[in-house]
Amino acid sequence: MPKLSIFIICKNEERIIARCLEQASKLADEIILIDSGSTDLTLAIAKQYTEKIYLNEWLGYGKQKNLALAKCSNEWVMSIDADEVLTDDLIDEIKALDFVANSYQVARKLFIGDKFIRHGGYYPDYQLRLFKKSLGRFCDSEVHESVEMLETGEYSKKRSNYPKLKNPLNHYSYQNLKEMEESFTKFAMLSGKQKNLALALINYLYSFVNKYFLRLGLLHGYTGLRLALIHARYSYLKYCS
Repeated sequence: MPKLSIFIICKNEERIIARCLEQASKLADEIILIDSGSTDLTLAIAKQYTEKIYLNEWLGYGKQKNLALAKCSNEWVMSIDADEVLTDDLIDEIKALDFVANSYQVARKLFIGDKFIRHGGYYPDYQLRLFKKSLGRFCDSEVHESVEMLETGEYSKKRSNYPKLKNPLNHYSYQNLKEMEESFTKFAMLSGKQKNLALALINYLYSFVNKYFLRLGLLHGYTGLRLALIHARYSYLKYCS
């Protein structure tokens, strides 16, 4: 396979960063880490896996990841979050790739604590993560950033043209539902949506029905109900903050 750079942005991720970097080191020729002011053991742990650690004030998710992308020295790059862990099966699959496409999508398995959330629209949650540096970039969104690929002279967020890898990575995003709700409240504050009470109510109802009933979140019992309510509240707050 071609040489690969894996890049990560982080702040105060001592809980999971060792597992993230340990697995990344099995695949990457270099690991780029951009830290925005960790005050825990994140940097001490990270130094065991890479020397390419850069400190930079927080710019927002999109701009911070573009900064990390610019530091990569290889044409093929992979973006992972500090709370994501590459599985051995995914690593083996990438090593066996023919790399004939310009980018590849990767599925994510969301965990709340130790519980895998399969239903409710959380899996497979494909994200474009493995791509050619010269053809990709992140949009400048403050939150919920995504990769744009250069197509016919313009950057596009379309995903239909890019193959999906079979094996997922593990996303250990939140230790509990309370932590998730607090994060989603912050995301809503950063969404930049124009206030609109009618849209807020419509989005609340649609989000709950979609997550709990249409996407079968109800199969997770109480957890599925809480998740649907958290997403519904987030959808409401985006238009009322």
